[in-house]
Formats: sequence, structure tokens, C-alpha cells
Amino acid sequence: MLLFILDCTSQLQQKFNKKVSINTDKMYPNFIIIGPPKCASTSLHFYLGQHPEVFTAKVKETRFFSLHYSKGMDFYARNFDAAGTAKAIGEATPSYSFLPFVADRIKQNFPDIKLVLCFRNPLDRAFSSWLMQKGMGKEQLPFREAIEINLKQKGYITLEGEEGEKTWLNTTGNFSADESRLRTYIQAGMFADILKSWYKRFDPSQVKIILLDDLKNDFDGTMSNLFRFLGVNDQFIIPNKEIVNFHFDRKANKLTNKLFGVKGTRFLIDLTPKFIKDRLKKSWKTKDPPRLSMEDRLYLWDIYKDDVAELEKILDRDFSHWNPTLQKEKKAVTQIKEQV
Repeated sequence: MLLFILDCTSQLQQKFNKKVSINTDKMYPNFIIIGPPKCASTSLHFYLGQHPEVFTAKVKETRFFSLHYSKGMDFYARNFDAAGTAKAIGEATPSYSFLPFVADRIKQNFPDIKLVLCFRNPLDRAFSSWLMQKGMGKEQLPFREAIEINLKQKGYITLEGEEGEKTWLNTTGNFSADESRLRTYIQAGMFADILKSWYKRFDPSQVKIILLDDLKNDFDGTMSNLFRFLGVNDQFIIPNKEIVNFHFDRKANKLTNKLFGVKGTRFLIDLTPKFIKDRLKKSWKTKDPPRLSMEDRLYLWDIYKDDVAELEKILDRDFSHWNPTLQKEKKAVTQIKEQV
């Protein structure tokens, strides 16, 4: 009986990890921006698309390896039909970063692919992600409550292997307020854990880390470095450096959600031409977006501090400016000096 169970388990695992048949006449990516969410993936996709030797998929988030894998490689290849003679061909799906079952599938099919990750302050990333989910009507809970449920789920939910795929597929489209809805605010900001997961499957030389701070402080230098990694002309200067992802008022979403539901709203958004969506977003841009309170920053830091310390070792970088306890101390010292 035990041998039978083990054999069935082995067959299921082989089926899950099975390499999808690749048509050599089709074009496929040689790089993927894998996230995490709310870490400038949209901007990188936009900037790279301006390079004459780079082709980026028209659909920014194909979600092929997480949601559409069963449709096969010919379905995936449609995203790259217009790549022509581009040296670098890629797409961007931010949720790939924290989904180990996706990493397995990419490794099975494209073992030599180049991967791009972009990291920012994980506290701001978590809050930004919650703001977007809340604005879209997908999140019903206040920030702290949503994080607390996420913490609880993290203790018993896995995103590895076949079980991870089932969890991801079964919870996609579940926007309930209770624990039945999977939340990944925390996992998407555990950058050291994310890196170690991908380094288990790919050589570190295949993985490029972009820091949002570097992109802000030295845009051209950072992009030139990325171009070299992708094997294209690193002297090219991005002509349009516009910030394409920003906080905007999503009141229209609330109205359409009431009329058509969250899924109906998503369908309408997907049907809307990009130039119209871009115009609307700019007109709805908020001058003073919501800020994460110091109390919540300290709460989140307690969750992330060990992972940040590990990331500092892996990348040999100092991320003390992410630490809100130091910010709080500096503020207190400044106030004392002003009083004296």
C-alpha cells in the first residue's frame, strides 16, 4: 500500500513538473521581470520597451507560469510573435517572485533564462500593495488586520510544488474579507527568502537585482547596467523617464464594482485601450497619497528585520535606511537639539 501511495505521489509530481512541449519555430522570452509586486516592475517593463534591441510583451503580466500553464507553450508564444530580430525578449509578471512552483516551471522550460528582480523598502511595498488591493475592491480589511491574517496564513500555507499551485489557483478571484482569501503582502517583501528560492534553481549570474533607490538616484547608470546584463547596447539612453506607476484615486472602481462586481470591473479595465487608461490614471493622480504610520512601520519592521539583515549579507549592501527605529531615534535627537 505504501509503495502504491509513493508511486502515485511520484507520478503526480512528474506530471506537475513536466516540461511543456516547445515549438522551435516560435519566439520565446530570454528574460523575465519576476517582481515582486509594487517594486517598479511596470516601470522597468516600460523603460526596457523603449530600447531598440529589446522586445517586451504587449501584455505586461502574462501570468502564464502561474495561471495559464496548462494552455501550453504555443499559447505563451503568442505574446512574443512580434519580437522580430530583438536581442532581448521578455515579459513581466511580478507575482512569479514569491511562487516557488513557478520557479520550478521556468527552470524546467527555460534553464538558461535571465531573471530580473527589483527591491524597495519592504514596509512601503506592503502598504502600497494593500492600498492597490483596497482601491480595486479586492481587499475588505484595514491594513493591520489584513497583515495579521497574512501572518497567520504564512504559518500553514505553502506555495511550493503541486500544493502551492492548487492554493494559488483556488484562491485566485477570492476577494472575501475572511481567512479564506490568500494574502501575500508579507511573502512578496521577504526579499532574502525570494532570492534564496531562485538561487536554488538558477545560477546567481542569471539573476539581476535592481534596487529602487539606485533607479531613483542614478537612473541612466542603473539602466545601462541592466542593458549589459541583457546583452544589448548599454549606451542607449531612455528618452521617456516618466514614472508610470503612482497612486491614484480609484473611486471609479468602487462604482463599477457595485454595478458589475470586482471581476466585471477587471474585465472592463482589460477591454479599455491603454492610452485611455493612462490618461485616466494621470487625471486621477493624488497629490498626497496615504502614508504608513510610524506605529505600523514599527510593527512591520519586527516582521521583516531578520530578512533584511539576511539580504544585507547576500547583496553586501546597507539597508539601515529602511529601519524605522533608526528614523525614530534620529527624529527624537533632532527635536532635542531644536529645543536646546
